[in-house]
Amino acid sequence: MRVLIIVATLLATTFASELISSDEVEDLFRRYARNDLSPTENDKLQDIIELLYRPEHLTTESLENAPESRASLDCLICRSAFAVVFEDVKNGKTDEEISDVVVNLCSSLNIETYHVCAGIVPLNIPIITHIIRTTPEATPRTFCGLVLQKVGDPNFCAVDDPRFEWQVELPEKTELDNIPAADIEPYRVAIIADAHIDPLYEAFGVANCDEPVCCRKGQTAAKHFEYRTNIDESVIKETIVNDNGKVMLDLSMAPMIRELKKSTQTRYLTNRNDAPAGYWGDYRKCDTPIWAVDNVIDEITESHKNIDVVYYIGDTIDHGVWETTYDLIKDMNRRLLQKIRTSFGEDVLVLPVIGNHESQPTNQFAPASVKGDLINTTWLYDELAEKWGSYLNEDAKVTLRERGEFSMLIRPGLRVITLNNNVAYKSNWWLVYDPLDAKTHLDWLISELHKAELAGEKVHILAHIPPGVHDLTKTWTREYNRIVNRFSSTIAAEFNGHTHSDEFKIFYSPDDTPINVAWGSGSVTSYTNYNLNYKIIDFNGATYAPESIINYVYNLTEANLTPHRPPHWFQLYDMKNTFGLTDLSAKSMDNLVHKMVTTNKELLDMYSAFFSKVSDTRWPYCNDWCKIDNLCKTVVTVLWERQKCDELRNIFFSSK
Repeated sequence: MRVLIIVATLLATTFASELISSDEVEDLFRRYARNDLSPTENDKLQDIIELLYRPEHLTTESLENAPESRASLDCLICRSAFAVVFEDVKNGKTDEEISDVVVNLCSSLNIETYHVCAGIVPLNIPIITHIIRTTPEATPRTFCGLVLQKVGDPNFCAVDDPRFEWQVELPEKTELDNIPAADIEPYRVAIIADAHIDPLYEAFGVANCDEPVCCRKGQTAAKHFEYRTNIDESVIKETIVNDNGKVMLDLSMAPMIRELKKSTQTRYLTNRNDAPAGYWGDYRKCDTPIWAVDNVIDEITESHKNIDVVYYIGDTIDHGVWETTYDLIKDMNRRLLQKIRTSFGEDVLVLPVIGNHESQPTNQFAPASVKGDLINTTWLYDELAEKWGSYLNEDAKVTLRERGEFSMLIRPGLRVITLNNNVAYKSNWWLVYDPLDAKTHLDWLISELHKAELAGEKVHILAHIPPGVHDLTKTWTREYNRIVNRFSSTIAAEFNGHTHSDEFKIFYSPDDTPINVAWGSGSVTSYTNYNLNYKIIDFNGATYAPESIINYVYNLTEANLTPHRPPHWFQLYDMKNTFGLTDLSAKSMDNLVHKMVTTNKELLDMYSAFFSKVSDTRWPYCNDWCKIDNLCKTVVTVLWERQKCDELRNIFFSSK
């Protein structure tokens, strides 16, 4: 391989560098959209496509873990594709015509298979073209800077749009003398998150396929042979030239890349004997069979008595994002709620949160002012207000229909606020349309928290996406952090889903005092490489702070050995007792995190195992770097503010 690189490099030196800027690349793609390329320019475009071609389909992991050179190419791919859409909109093409062009680009650049591209592109194009037509500030760079946002690099494919910089106004803190007495009765909650029910799940079906989600009816196994080209990363780096801060492509590298692809292409035999999909779920790229979700709910109702409330933290719909429909979403939401109501009974209150997978298309949450067919989100809010109506009071129904969130006093002294933070999700195209729509949701949260403060109430916040992750915009995470700091004495607990892992987040004050904790819920899906779980939480009846958090799981490998029997559920841990904590306060959790990197590193091993819920395909392969990466997430609640993470990393490795 090294000899081939040397030979190819020598060949490449016979050609003068032919640099082309990212702006010129986007311009070529625009002219391609207008069918306005000369033969020479068309050849140049083919060279560009050769350089931009992805070696593997696009996934969250491949984006986040891509080397810098590959990431730069992905940014250029995104901006070029959006440049085509902008040009087509400008030239009056229909959504169908635009979709055809983008589908071809999507498959030609190996972003996904043609089948997946042909599904997901037409679902999203009506929203994107509406935003382009109605938003003068929209640019390809804004769209791509959001969707490609990375956890550790604020400068990658950056958004340059002043509309995304805003601040919320916080009221002065009010000192109360006469605080109403709280209900001191015990309070027990069952927490379920991320069911991702797949109605197409096929037990013993295909678990290794060529699509983003497998184990589904009608799928075929991944092809028996695949061709791979072994092009060293050093060669890819040569295609990117940094010219005084500007990213340039060196088109003279295209002949070399072509030659290397031909000379290094190897035919690999893929595993024809991959195990079929498990009955109770599968660690691979598979969502949850309906009967497995039913089993989770049955297990809770049969094994745990005196449940007062169920917190459902969202994401009912599967990951088949290229073929979701309104009917599928409605049916799955109806089915899950029906099962919960039937199993728990009418006397148990259920408080649900909307997840990013509930919308159509996935991740899209429009401002309330958007009413057009195929682009509004009011259909979802109306639908859920009707389905959840028996659990909600009239005020809650109103705000749910308006904004997809609600606030309810559910017993004396305790208010639950479900926050729709999907509006700030980086893959929500509507952020480009109106970045301030996300702010209105935080303004509403502040209003509800202030009213709770004045009334002497404690608050539980339920929000699907956890704070500080790169799925949320930087501004949202920063302002949310300010809100938690302001109302830390009112917020008794927070619960999140979305990541499928079992984790927690610690909020800190400006003077580094730990003030609050956001608790992850885990998931009822195994997607990907997780065991299924649920949690039972007991709260102090006066303060409504959590006193006991117990996580229950089953092992998928074991469960699938006996498909005719229900899985064997077991207690994985009791947070306080397993980790030897005096309580579950933010201070205790902060002390625990520091013990994990100093005096009690065995606790880090334990936390790492619990993070994946002792998954057979994840936990054993998590080395020290992986463990610290997972622990780092506990102390980052504002995107890109990673000082505490760096401190933990330095302490841990300095004592190795």
